[in-house]
Order: sequence, then C-alpha cells, then structure tokens
Amino acid sequence: MRLLLATLLTTFTLTALADTVIESREPGGKTGRISISGDWVRFDDAGGGGEGYMLMNAKQRRFYVVVPGERTIIEFGSKPYKKGEQPDVEFRDGGNGPHIAGYATRKYELLVDGGSCGQRFYSTQVAEIADLRNLLSAIGGFNPEAFMPEEMVQGFRDRTNPCDMAELRLDEKQRAKLGFPMKRLDPEGNTESEVVSVTENANLEEGLFDLPQGYARTSVKEMMEGMRREMESNREQIERMLQEMSPEERARLEQMMKQFGGAKQ
Repeated sequence: MRLLLATLLTTFTLTALADTVIESREPGGKTGRISISGDWVRFDDAGGGGEGYMLMNAKQRRFYVVVPGERTIIEFGSKPYKKGEQPDVEFRDGGNGPHIAGYATRKYELLVDGGSCGQRFYSTQVAEIADLRNLLSAIGGFNPEAFMPEEMVQGFRDRTNPCDMAELRLDEKQRAKLGFPMKRLDPEGNTESEVVSVTENANLEEGLFDLPQGYARTSVKEMMEGMRREMESNREQIERMLQEMSPEERARLEQMMKQFGGAKQ
C-alpha cells in the first residue's frame, strides 16, 4: 500500500497521452519513471527494491499492480471521492517559481486545517500539453478507500499523512486551475519530490504495457482476506512475536491484525 500511495501522488506530474516519459527524483537519489502510450500508463519506482510496478488504462479507468516476486496482479477500478468528502484546503499564492525540468512554475503554500504542508510548485505550461485532460479525468479524485475492505478504511486514514490525503482528494477543477505539481517541499523546506525531465515522443520498448501472462489475478479485498486467513492460522506464532516486541511495535501489529480481523482484542 505504501508503494501504491507514493505512486498515486507521483502520478499528478503526468503529461501527454502519446509516448511520453516523466522522471522524478526524491531525497537519497530515489527515482521514479512514468511511461505513457495511448490509453496506457506505466509507473515504475526505480528505488522500490523490485516490489513491482503499476499499469493503468486511462480509458477504462482500471489499475493493475504487478508484483513479479509473487507472480500476482492486483486489479481495481477508479472511483472518485464524494463531493462532501473533498478537503477544505488553501493554496496560498507565492508568485512565480523557478523553471523546473524546463517549464515555468508558480509557487504555492499548501495549508490543510490551518497547518502548513510546505510549498508546492505547479506548472500551467505542462498542463497545456495535448491529451492530458483525459488522463487527469481518470486519475483525478481517485479514492483508494473505494477498493479496501471496510475494516481497513479507518486504519488507512489514521496512517496517511493529512497533506498527502488532501492532495489525493483534490478534484479535477482544482487541479486544472493549479496546473501540474512539479516539486514538493516539506514545511522545513526540504525537497520531497521533484520532476527532473519530461520527454515527449519517447522511444518506448515493445511490450512495456502488456500484463504478464500466467500471473494470478486478485483484488485488494481478496488479498486482504488471504492475509487475514494466514494470520489466523499462525495465531500462536504471532502471539510469541508479540511477547518479544516493544510496546510500540506490539501496538502497531495489534492494530493491523484488528483491521484484518486476524486477532481478538
């Protein structure tokens, strides 16, 4: 879920729907790559340790998380937040920002519930690249809670940074007005992520957007149910682990088990 959430946040720096590659960088040299061809988009986290990658069909609004190590594809659809679930956020205009990846930007301070989330640099110039509207419509307002089991939703909200949650819930009109986020700074001014290149007419390798053959197909709900059953069958081993953990580690594991229904409190 951490990789999925990070990938979704990175998605908002996308450009055109025609053989385009966007590369971004995070602290420590970790990089991300987004490849686009027609209706298909692929998200690769180069620093993710081989955890997998995600494919999206923008026309069908379907997402596929591919996990090669487990030969599994997790499939789910896009569903926006309801109107009443949109956050009350403020983007405080700070004037013109620097050029990032060759594009002009404008600087904003993001405020959520009155607290600063740091600065964001958006580019309306990037937003003018052709065919972007359809892609944003598929991703805009994406609600990751829609495909979770009900018992997981509150835990997801508790664990997710309020600033990240606010940006996930921005609607299409808000994004269209701001343009595309090219750089994120935390409240202390440290860089969280930055787009380093936008390449149109890229030479993408054949088969890059093909779903692997022979992989098991599952949903997030089915995956969580499998984890619950596994935790239930290993209850004694988990209880021994709990005894060896610190109070903080024990509390986190017990909360996770409670969400999956794998432990009685």
